[in-house]
Amino acid sequence: MGGTMRAIAAAVFATFFAVASALAQTSDKPTPQTAATTPVGMDSAALAGSARASKVIGSKVYKGDTAIGQIEDVLITFDRATVTAVVLSVGGFLGMHEKLVAVQASQIKVSSEARFTTDLTKDELANAPAFDFGKLK
Repeated sequence: MGGTMRAIAAAVFATFFAVASALAQTSDKPTPQTAATTPVGMDSAALAGSARASKVIGSKVYKGDTAIGQIEDVLITFDRATVTAVVLSVGGFLGMHEKLVAVQASQIKVSSEARFTTDLTKDELANAPAFDFGKLK
């Protein structure tokens, strides 16, 4: 992923994993303190509740105490700056016969300990259609 894509992905993850809604800035000019510590257009609360894409990719996704998949990639919608889906690898053994499945971002939850969970079952993911990166623009 290029530098621009990483920057956009980081901004999208800030939105996706924000603990609280971003507060609208009341001034056109940032204070010297916020200008040095936060990206343009973001407040400290939104930034504090965000996660780096590079840390999210590779994370396990759990149903209860059972790992049922691993985050392989994240799909974002540029014009809305939102996370569209999370691509999981499911099934297989030791990297063999795994399948990629796109799951709506709303179906993946993250706890305060950065543990990703879902209500989807292993069977639901195994029976979901395979995701093909070639279908992306």
